[in-house]
This record gives sequence, structure tokens and C-alpha cells, in this order.
Amino acid sequence: MESIIDYLKRKLREAGAGRWEAIAVECGVAKTLPRKIAYDDRDNPGVQTIQPLLDYFGAVERGEKSLPELEAKAA
Repeated sequence: MESIIDYLKRKLREAGAGRWEAIAVECGVAKTLPRKIAYDDRDNPGVQTIQPLLDYFGAVERGEKSLPELEAKAA
């Protein structure tokens, strides 16, 4: 069975780094939190810290929300 943190890492990696900041803003968490979780830079984050992200990806899976659009990078 996949742990909660492994689920969250997988969902963040599937969403892609280009969306992490927008996801963080929508969830009301620090803009750096998705990156820290995805790259194991955050040791054992508490449930209160990651719950907004879990709720967000749950809503995406249920079709209640969509992932944000990828921002186009200036050339």
C-alpha cells in the first residue's frame, strides 16, 4: 500500500514542476512546499502541512478540479 507521502510525491511529479507554484497558491501552502516534498527535502511533514495538497489532488481525481495550465516560458 502506498503511503500518504509517496502518494503526494507521485501526484506532484505527475502534475509536473511547472505547475507546483500554482498548485501551492491554490492550496494556500508555501510555494516551495511541493518542490520540497517531491524531492525529499522536507523530513516528515505533518498532516496539517500536507492536508491542503491531499485535498487538492483528491478533488482533481474526483473531477471537481483541474490541474492549472502550464505557464509558457519566455524564450
